[in-house]
Amino acid sequence: MRSVYDGILQKRALDPVATDTANNGVAIDTKGFNSCVFTIQNGVATGTPTSYTVDAKVQECDTSGGTYADVSGATITQIIANSKEAVIRVEGLGTSRKRYLRVVVTAAMTGGTAPKALVSALCSLGRAYREPVSNVT
Repeated sequence: MRSVYDGILQKRALDPVATDTANNGVAIDTKGFNSCVFTIQNGVATGTPTSYTVDAKVQECDTSGGTYADVSGATITQIIANSKEAVIRVEGLGTSRKRYLRVVVTAAMTGGTAPKALVSALCSLGRAYREPVSNVT
């Protein structure tokens, strides 16, 4: 009997970081998959800012270390509350998308004493060409 675990692969896209600027995630190799979802997590801010937002976008490239370009429509804007998350879906892997994807998460802070947003991201690759998928990294 197969389960959802057999058809997806989860990768850390952005390790947890305290930030007040833009942060590039790691290159995710999408070979062997048809779709993916990036889950961006926004934790409680430090430094008591009066307000802050977290935006994210997905970029693509032919090689893991090349020049990345934005994926049209693959963005989220202004996660504004603590302990929230948002997702960005990317379809067309292996056909209309380039092989490597990464997420870019940007925090914007107002007020406070050296405020930082706590952010992280996870990539779930799905609809694998071959199952079961090994989740050993």
